[in-house]
Amino acid sequence: MVPIDEWWPLLDEQIRRWMVNNFWSPLAPYSLAEIAKMGGPAEDDPYWAQRDGETYLPGEAVQWIVKSPDFERLNMPKEPDPKAAYFRRGWPRRQD
Repeated sequence: MVPIDEWWPLLDEQIRRWMVNNFWSPLAPYSLAEIAKMGGPAEDDPYWAQRDGETYLPGEAVQWIVKSPDFERLNMPKEPDPKAAYFRRGWPRRQD
């Protein structure tokens, strides 16, 4: 198994972006297959954190990702919900 610093840059940017912004969410089977294809751990490897039948990044991988050089670039700020902004303004008033 290749360490994370070797397979991380080889992953598609969309997968890396999702992993940066969703640390504690279960990984999709496609993402796990891509990581294994790049030399990373296989889906059934004990490297992964397994909970409730789902596969998660282990804590040490999360720490490495946070310190990685492209973390800031991939970390997207949370966009406000446009519906919430609309309802804060109130309902539109009829013009008579």
